[in-house]
Amino acid sequence: MRISDLKLLIELSYSKSITLTAEKMHISQQGLSQMITRLEQELDVPLFQRSRQGTTLTEAGQKTIMTAKEIIEKYDELKAALELITLRQKSPVEGDLTLLHSHNSGTAVLPRALKQFKSRFPNINLTLKESSPSETIAQIKDDPSAVGLINFPESFYEEPANQILSSTELVYQELLKNDLIVCIPKSWMLGKDQINTASELVKRPMVYFDTRQYSEIVSLIFRETAHSPKVFLKTLNNELFRQTILDGLAMGLISALELSDNRLLKECTVQSDLRLKLIFTWVSSAKYPISIPAQRFLECLKQSLNMSDS
Repeated sequence: MRISDLKLLIELSYSKSITLTAEKMHISQQGLSQMITRLEQELDVPLFQRSRQGTTLTEAGQKTIMTAKEIIEKYDELKAALELITLRQKSPVEGDLTLLHSHNSGTAVLPRALKQFKSRFPNINLTLKESSPSETIAQIKDDPSAVGLINFPESFYEEPANQILSSTELVYQELLKNDLIVCIPKSWMLGKDQINTASELVKRPMVYFDTRQYSEIVSLIFRETAHSPKVFLKTLNNELFRQTILDGLAMGLISALELSDNRLLKECTVQSDLRLKLIFTWVSSAKYPISIPAQRFLECLKQSLNMSDS
């Protein structure tokens, strides 16, 4: 049994589809089926039940998945610890780094990168400052030592009136395109037509992140209705935002990355067809070379995003 086998099992438990799992994990359907059969023979228990409704876990499969997640977590911790030992044996990287980021970046992109960065480079004094994408761009122009992580809807780049990203004072690196999805609590028991219709969902309560950009994104998604959904709650508290959805009190706009990282959100919500693609972009000054601490953070950020894709 290999770590890669466990990751395949976990992904299959989420998708409940041999086809979808094979496509996402870049393995043939035959290879995936053979791996499952081999593990079932090795463990001497059936892990999945196959039917027209999909591939679902048996009781033994549920126990195996829980243990597999624990094993992978411990394995990742071991790899990080060994990597840190190696890095500390070399000359340590020190210095100060100010990173500006949007709220969406703080909830969807930064958590994994921060954990990796702080373990690898404990001697770098990192300061995080939350600001809107436009504010981040303006601040980096004023302070070239700062760097930022911004995000705009993909449609933003198609509008000629938007010239923010044309500045020759800054350097931009596109890191990730990720869907923001309207997720509805399963407890609402809505029909498929209701879940995927903006004119129907606009009548429903919604929990908002209390930022201007979040409200603008919601307006983009519901632009055909000329209205936004009813505001149930506005907050900057990430846990309160998620719990409001889990408790069935309101729907929310959640990134695909957050859904992949948060099992409860994925299992307790229904994904609507209402969504837009958000482009996450690294920003630095074109006037001065990017600092060593910033280079190291960007490396961690790219690695964490590659882990999310795999």
